Amino acid sequence: MYAAGLLFFAAGYLGLAVIRQAGLVFVVLAVCGGFNACTDGVGKAWISTLLPAGAQGTGQGLYQGLTGAATLIAGVWAGLAWHGTGRLPLLVSGAIAALIAAGMLLCAARPRKVGPASR
Repeated sequence: MYAAGLLFFAAGYLGLAVIRQAGLVFVVLAVCGGFNACTDGVGKAWISTLLPAGAQGTGQGLYQGLTGAATLIAGVWAGLAWHGTGRLPLLVSGAIAALIAAGMLLCAARPRKVGPASR
């Protein structure tokens, strides 16, 4: 699900880079919303499985803070790139997100070995 969210992010940024009609911006921004829809709850659950009970608050706060900062930077980056002919930064950002998502999907699809130590 997290990888699907990154795919929405990639599709949104790539879409902003290639669309030519102003009205389509709203459609692409709705696709970008799929990023938050797919990653927010899953990310919180993922972090909660990685941390002991005593570190949940700190870990969740750090995760949300870093995620918010990264989203802010991405939004500012996209806004600056949208002005004029700044399509290249959007293409680069979207391509990087797509590669990360593809890597996550490949890792998730890989069968896991069950050995005596993991039982």
